[in-house]
Amino acid sequence: MLASSDSRYTGQHADVLFLKLLTIKMTTEPDADPDGETFHGSLAPLNIPDYRRLLASNTLWWMAMWMELIVVGWLVLEMTDSAWQLALIGFYRMAPLLVLGLYAGPLCDRIGRRTIIIYSQVINLGVNATIACLLWTDQLTIWQLSVGATVMGITWALDWTARRSFLPDLVGRAGTMDAMLLEGFTQNVTRILGPFSSGALIAALGATGCYFTLTGTSILSLCFLVRLSKRRISPPDPKASSSPIKVVIEGLQYIRHSPSILGVLLITVILNFLAFPYMTLLPVFARDILNQGPIGLGLLGTANGVGAFIGLFVVRGFRRSKRMTWVYGLGSIFMSLALVGFALSTQFYLSVILLVIGGVGQACFGILQSSIVLLCARDDMRSRAMGAIVLGIGTGPPGRLNTGALAEAFSAPFSLALTCGLAAILVLVVIVSLPGFRRAEGLEIS
Repeated sequence: MLASSDSRYTGQHADVLFLKLLTIKMTTEPDADPDGETFHGSLAPLNIPDYRRLLASNTLWWMAMWMELIVVGWLVLEMTDSAWQLALIGFYRMAPLLVLGLYAGPLCDRIGRRTIIIYSQVINLGVNATIACLLWTDQLTIWQLSVGATVMGITWALDWTARRSFLPDLVGRAGTMDAMLLEGFTQNVTRILGPFSSGALIAALGATGCYFTLTGTSILSLCFLVRLSKRRISPPDPKASSSPIKVVIEGLQYIRHSPSILGVLLITVILNFLAFPYMTLLPVFARDILNQGPIGLGLLGTANGVGAFIGLFVVRGFRRSKRMTWVYGLGSIFMSLALVGFALSTQFYLSVILLVIGGVGQACFGILQSSIVLLCARDDMRSRAMGAIVLGIGTGPPGRLNTGALAEAFSAPFSLALTCGLAAILVLVVIVSLPGFRRAEGLEIS
């Protein structure tokens, strides 16, 4: 276990103050206090300075991502007036995950998680700054947005894997679930603030002002990352220098014999292929179905975050329970069915309520997805297991193309209702077909 405090870390009190603004005390249960730690219970990981820095960076990282999804969607719709082009941009953003998913874990082990995270953030900063300048000079074209989306997808595949697999290095296996809950809290706060802020910025300052804000957010996130201690890094994996194909095959074999991780991977594939493409179609629903502008679009994106924030407290109730696999699976079904209702709604406020309801299920999916994998995987397989989850997320690109093609040929409501209804059925099939997943085999609860 890593030391919980170190007076040599400069700016420690500033980090604590920053994160007190981002987090609330979620429990008052007693905890051991051998070193006079400031935080207890679910907040105990905050006693580790490097974890606070990573959490602060992750919060800004998620904020930028939610803002970018809204502004890119609105820009593409304004430039092309095409649901298919929206789907294509989503495809470019997610396609690298399908290609790099299996190799992301070995690359993190070979290069180093801290290094991957920092360089990925530098590249993201460069992309946001470039698009901001192109908008400022009125030279932005759809192909430039496509290239930017592809580059961001490449960095996301590596960055997400590294950030997630880095957590046990900082807080230990025993603190992993609490660390994920804290990140889930800040992630859901940004899911509320990000889309609304993006919509408001588009309305007030245009897409240019939104992208300059994204650039500033990326700079601030990078400032936290460069202060991560180099000494808190796991020793290199001796297998990282082996044949990449051999390492990938070993990882897949390990997952195949781990029912809990396999179940998470299969449900990840289903939801990313069939349900999550709804985010690509949000601008279409906002403008063409619900007769809303950028503010309305931002509110639709925010609604899902409000539900996910509520769902965080549902997940917290199962943080020490092996029933978390059930919560993960049933939450995924709940989200899919709520999206079916959203697809059929023609009333703006009813649509907002349905997205809030869906967000509760999405919180169960999003937080427990990584938590189950990190609590089940051996340390030497942690990065590879998370890389496989990235591969599952990478099935989103063909899903987005499929959803976009159906929306173009028929309608956005028909496309979303069909795919999300099918997602709910397939998740239920996975739960029924994997007894080991239902029993949470291999899950280590501390």
